[in-house]
Amino acid sequence: MDDKGGAVDPDFVGSYNAARAAGITNIDAYMFACTGTQPTGVACKSPSTQLSEFQAVIQSNSMVLGHLWFDVEPASGACNAWNLGSSQNLALAQQWTALLRQSSYKWGIYGNGNQWTTMFASRSTNIGSDLPLWAVQDDDTPGVSTVTTFMGGWTTAYAKQYDLG
Repeated sequence: MDDKGGAVDPDFVGSYNAARAAGITNIDAYMFACTGTQPTGVACKSPSTQLSEFQAVIQSNSMVLGHLWFDVEPASGACNAWNLGSSQNLALAQQWTALLRQSSYKWGIYGNGNQWTTMFASRSTNIGSDLPLWAVQDDDTPGVSTVTTFMGGWTTAYAKQYDLG
């Protein structure tokens, strides 16, 4: 068994199957990749390994999905995502987005403009604005036309996550 970080969530297939059983057919999925240093000292799997394992689970379980979303957010805990410093984070993000573009799946980026400068040198750092953006904005206003926290070259959003107040 591989002891590196970046395993596919063991609940992924079950959650997908539960959604389908409930009659939900318009399903997307997101990937929160291992992209930082872990406090346990366990290294992350390579981006290509993490991506191929994620896509293999989708394929082997005949999952019908719309978009796949690559989560670009800082986090603490087991993964410590995007904590490598701005230049290494940029190089890693560009490596990931190059792999996503080569995939046969429809990928987009899930991110929060207000967190961008904690990971990259500036709010304008572009890691892949040619990919659709699912914008995270902490407000209580629905609608992609209400996104105001753009970053990285995006000027429109495909989807928006917001608080319900």
